[in-house]
Amino acid sequence: MLVEIRCEKFSEKVISFREGLNVVIGDEKATNSIGKSSALMIIDFVFGGNSLLEHNSDIVEELGEHDYFFQFNFGNNLYYFRRGTYKQDLIYKCNRKYEELEPISIDEYRTFLKSAYKLDHLDLTFRSTVSLFSRIWGKDNLDVKQPLHGFKNQKSVECVDNLLKLYDRYKLIKLLSSRMKSLSDEKTTINKAYKQDLIPKITKTKYKENILKVAKIDEEIKDIKKNLARYAVSIGEIVNREVSELKAKKDSLLKERAKIESRLKRVRDDLSQNKHIKSKTFSGLIRFFPDVDADRVANVEEFHSKITTILKSELRESEKELSESLDDLNSAIDELDTRLNSVFSNIDNPEIIVDRVHDLANTYSSATAEIRYFETDDKVKDELKEIKESLAQEKARVLKITEDIINDKTRQYVSKVYSEVRRSPILSLSQNSYTYTAVEDTGTGKAYSNLILFDLSALETTELPILIHDSVLYKNVENNAVAELVKLYISLGKQSFISIDEIQKYGKEAESLLLENKVVELSDNQVLFIKDWRK
Repeated sequence: MLVEIRCEKFSEKVISFREGLNVVIGDEKATNSIGKSSALMIIDFVFGGNSLLEHNSDIVEELGEHDYFFQFNFGNNLYYFRRGTYKQDLIYKCNRKYEELEPISIDEYRTFLKSAYKLDHLDLTFRSTVSLFSRIWGKDNLDVKQPLHGFKNQKSVECVDNLLKLYDRYKLIKLLSSRMKSLSDEKTTINKAYKQDLIPKITKTKYKENILKVAKIDEEIKDIKKNLARYAVSIGEIVNREVSELKAKKDSLLKERAKIESRLKRVRDDLSQNKHIKSKTFSGLIRFFPDVDADRVANVEEFHSKITTILKSELRESEKELSESLDDLNSAIDELDTRLNSVFSNIDNPEIIVDRVHDLANTYSSATAEIRYFETDDKVKDELKEIKESLAQEKARVLKITEDIINDKTRQYVSKVYSEVRRSPILSLSQNSYTYTAVEDTGTGKAYSNLILFDLSALETTELPILIHDSVLYKNVENNAVAELVKLYISLGKQSFISIDEIQKYGKEAESLLLENKVVELSDNQVLFIKDWRK
């Protein structure tokens, strides 16, 4: 816990703190600019925050650079530190006289606080844990409709995830998310390799063909190994196999070429015929039927002429494509013929066995590589789909239980602060967003009260170590409700820091409790610092 803060610029040089509630009290007139918010900002500064110099730059402008000395007690062990406004990212460990011992970075200091408060198991930094619940005028976390937003432009999904981390329900989500990212990266790499032709992309049909091809090649190579001596004497068996395969491929190509040639002939015939209907074609018709509309006949001729032009263009395009396909087929057939001639010329050459095994090995290697890439891609896609489903299910599960915990606790607090009949605010969490609404009660005071109740619920149901609430949160809340809220702060036992003024209006019991837990009292005549720059 925080024990004290010392500063030479304070009117009261030392502010001492206690376990539980710590109150910065303002005066009966609710006088502004006397240091209530600044005192809370300094407490936040001591807990590793940076908002003091960002939002209260006038402090340094008026007082100059200065230092804050502070003490913590963890397990009856006292720790002393100094943090200054000049180099706020540098913290000094001190002895009990606040003499410097060792400088450490702000990150090291925050790591120390996280460990000291026994929060190492949470997947959050110390500041991510406490900053949201340090609600002080000047910070961006006072939106009553967005209690999970630490700053205005923070992504809602990050806010939701941070809440799950605070409730220590994020570990499995983190593992699944990490695995999903790894698979997504792997899938992206495979897709890029396909796109750049670094690896071949095949269809399911081609994959099945490759399986059969690999099995067949495997059997043939085993057979050659087993009967190598016999094949060396009788090369014909090897030749016959290869010739059979080459001939089968050539027959298939010849059939395809015949189809292409037939289609190409029909296209060229269509192009050579002049099917344009001329005007003289209709002359006999007009002679025998003089009442026929000659203009309509002319329109028919013009329309037919346009259609013919379009069809000829398409036919020429088709002719071009078919001619190119025919050239490719002829080239493939020529290659097979060359290969067949080579096989026949080597019919008495034992080296053909080596060539055959070499060809089989290349084909085998190519086919197995295609199989491997296809199976890897398929496996990644299936696993990625499964991980996404598991992640969605797990997140939905922990979101539901987390919102139930908060809403149930808030409902209990509403009953204590108001009554059983008062509506309770509802937190609704989804995968990437959230809402926090008060049904049928949209008043400003109730909205801020709901924000306070949300924080208190989190303070009780998590390992959140501290809470900081500024007086702005209480301005429009019903007096009786504030009196009950004071009791809640005290009942929770954890160290909380609030600023509040006009305490008399909350009733004698609340006033007594606030004075009992006072750490500093400020007024128009007693400001926080030694200098009053309001005038």
